[in-house]
Amino acid sequence: MPFQVLAAPAAYHAVLSAVQQEADKDKLELRTSTANAGGGLHAASLFVMQRGQRIIQIHLREVPRLLRAAIVIDDMGRDLQAAHKLLALDYPLTFSVLPYLRYTQITAQEAHRNEHEVMLHLPMEPEPGAHASPGKGAVLVGMNAAEVQRVVQNDLASVPYVVGVNNHMGSRATQDAALMIDVMKILADHRLYFIDSRTTGASMALDVARRQRVPAFYRAVFLDDTETVPYTLGQLREFRHTVERDGVALAIGHPHATTIAALAKFLPEFDRADIELVVPSEIVRLPEVARLHPPASTK
Repeated sequence: MPFQVLAAPAAYHAVLSAVQQEADKDKLELRTSTANAGGGLHAASLFVMQRGQRIIQIHLREVPRLLRAAIVIDDMGRDLQAAHKLLALDYPLTFSVLPYLRYTQITAQEAHRNEHEVMLHLPMEPEPGAHASPGKGAVLVGMNAAEVQRVVQNDLASVPYVVGVNNHMGSRATQDAALMIDVMKILADHRLYFIDSRTTGASMALDVARRQRVPAFYRAVFLDDTETVPYTLGQLREFRHTVERDGVALAIGHPHATTIAALAKFLPEFDRADIELVVPSEIVRLPEVARLHPPASTK
């Protein structure tokens, strides 16, 4: 399957040169077929050859503006069959894995083996009266720094290949700035990024992460508060509009059958809209994300 690469006008020729330099360095042949992409934009098919055999094909296209989207699937580790269905979609979805579940380790291992980014879905305390428990390994209000460190370190150890963290529940914990400072110091020590799931509009987690110099971003859209295909398709359309407005955005979904069906139907729309689906570790390090702030609504 060819690699699809989008480049802004200022970077298009630099990308071409970089591919040529890498091919030369590895003593490979590069064959290039150029085309007009319309509107004065360029496109090229790049064929990297070794001894006359094609080993890589790259479709490079110039676009007026780079648009980037990330989709995180939370609550992974409970259902291995759902994980396999998500992997079969062949898009760079990110798996956020809960600690200590039956399929925690194998889900993270299979995601990593299939070149998907792995996050720790870090349990945090919800508001009193929440209908569900955050589960084992939760960060709780009232914990001191040593307790937070022990809990988070153990959670991280239970999920292999973690490169970032987002909160599972946490509508109470993420409002506690001191508690979030303790969490972010640990993430900074491990050079991990943080995504604020924004289970409450009063969350302090994103602001604290940024102040602690942890690469961070936030969830703009929940895909499946209602578990139906039409609802999730509507949320995916809203997500696409958010990306087109802001240039970059992140959505969170869950491994529901309805979500998987909606993703299978809608994901090709991102290609047609020239939106590049990327991993959160790429988004959190974009210079422009620092100017973006979450909407007031948490829906």
